[in-house]
Amino acid sequence: METDNKADTKQAAQAANATQSTPFTQAKLQVFLGGYSSAGIKATNEDAFASLVPKEAELTAKGVVAVIADGVSSANKAADAAQLSVTQFINDYYATPQTWSTQKSASKVLSSLNQWLYAQTDAVSGYTLQWLTTFSALIVKSSTGYIFHVGDTRISQYRQDELEVLTKDHQQKQGPSHSVLTRALGADHRLQVDVQQVAVRAGDIFVLTCDGVHEYLSAQLIKKQLSQLTQSPSTLALEQMAKLLTELAIENGSKDNVSCLLVYIGGTPNRALVEIERELLNKAIPPALSIGNSIDNYEICKVIHASIRSHLYLAKHPDEVEPCVLKVPSQNLADDSSYLQGFIREAWLGERLNNSHVMKIKRGSDKSRFLYHVCEYIEGQTLGQWMFDNPKPNLAQVRDIIEQIIIALRSFQRLEVIHRDLKPDNIMIDAYGKVFLIDYGTALIASLAENNDVVTETVPQGTLNYIAPETLLTLHADHQSDLFSLGVITYEMLCGELPFKPMQRADINCHNYTINNKQTRVENYSQWQYRSIRQFRSDLPFWLDMVLSKATQADPKLRLQAFSELKADLRKPTASALEEYKSQPILQRNPVLFWQGVTAFFFILWLSAVLF
Repeated sequence: METDNKADTKQAAQAANATQSTPFTQAKLQVFLGGYSSAGIKATNEDAFASLVPKEAELTAKGVVAVIADGVSSANKAADAAQLSVTQFINDYYATPQTWSTQKSASKVLSSLNQWLYAQTDAVSGYTLQWLTTFSALIVKSSTGYIFHVGDTRISQYRQDELEVLTKDHQQKQGPSHSVLTRALGADHRLQVDVQQVAVRAGDIFVLTCDGVHEYLSAQLIKKQLSQLTQSPSTLALEQMAKLLTELAIENGSKDNVSCLLVYIGGTPNRALVEIERELLNKAIPPALSIGNSIDNYEICKVIHASIRSHLYLAKHPDEVEPCVLKVPSQNLADDSSYLQGFIREAWLGERLNNSHVMKIKRGSDKSRFLYHVCEYIEGQTLGQWMFDNPKPNLAQVRDIIEQIIIALRSFQRLEVIHRDLKPDNIMIDAYGKVFLIDYGTALIASLAENNDVVTETVPQGTLNYIAPETLLTLHADHQSDLFSLGVITYEMLCGELPFKPMQRADINCHNYTINNKQTRVENYSQWQYRSIRQFRSDLPFWLDMVLSKATQADPKLRLQAFSELKADLRKPTASALEEYKSQPILQRNPVLFWQGVTAFFFILWLSAVLF
């Protein structure tokens, strides 16, 4: 990364080396950058800009960042604020988890940065220092541009000889020739940021400018100059063009600092399925292995599991003390791009998850020509087997297991990842009662879901009777969807049954379903009629029905909102939950008791008729 806020700098933005773009294939993002900044006729340059094209792994997860800032001239720390903002934003943005979405990463960083600027005071006098600056950032990821904007710096998009200003100047006019800035980083402890997304195409040029440039150049003049750039311009050509625009602004009467950063899009990821499949199938799927076979010095000791989706082998390696598990995709799914993409992502995610309740996964050797994972070996049983062995566990046993699963799911939530396939067979319990999530090949990773070079999912991920209704019916999934699945598992652990009548795909009918305040024509979820758990286990506390019915609500708006709610309610239900339970008709609270009472009533009537 390189920044610029010094006068007459000629090589600003070389950190965004175009050489880092040259190895990319046609299906990869290519970005070329070049900029220029000068104090102009002023003695000090209070502008700053920075940009970075990261290595390929970060390029996919985080994208390319270009930032410009203009220190507020009336502030006593204007130049420092601008310089720190552009450098710190880029450093901290790339330090956020690779699983976070672009908006979450940038918003978290900007909020923290604003708080720091706002809190600065002189250590001796205690006088508040004014670290104030405008800020505009463009993050290009896949084929989308993400814009974060505060103040009166600008981001414009040049496409097919048209120039469109994408940001709004946060200023208020005071007289015919004077305006006052209404928003800036460091101005208030609460930060209001304009956020938007724009489509990005090959050939687009994004123009980041300070007010000392764009207030003195017409759109027609900027278009005329940009039209002279050749296709795939070099960094030097972009720098020269940026310098030319700043010089023209000075010629037109600019008395401010002048800065311009140009971002040229050389190529964006395309959605050609053949290219995606070629990348996924870069390595061969091993054939079914037997005891004694070897792959990359891993000797197969036992076939743990074999299905139409994958094979699991207990293996040992001469360089490792502990045995491990090799997970190999089934050759039956060699043509299933969606499955293979999920398989590859599972290893990518496994290398980023660090939780004692999540099975550790890493990729096979980079030098290997085979596709497989190396997984932590957990000696124990699946939760499904545990349920078979413990058909009527007490609530304390179930609570302990559920709370451990919640610990694992919270580690997913912190990384902005949704599991999407919670079920008893994807959960292991070792001999000491420790619980592990062991399969996350269908996980939804926010940062990767933003990319366009992925195989589109056309069916819901997961197992039918554990999938949340909004996922099953609309493909939408969030952490509440995982909570629904966990509620179903909790219910099943306690009584061996599902909270709803087991379903088939044919059972589902069309209905209007609301997702994020938008009505979507989907299928009817009226078949999710909760069955009181006391139908199956009358020894369980009466309030448990209310907890489980809320955890498994078909409508997300009525469902528990957080894992912490389920954890707390399983230990001690809230007073409101108890009151709500008591207010229900007895048919809902205790249908067995209700029908026993009805039967007794009619028996007494019959007996009275016979005797009298």
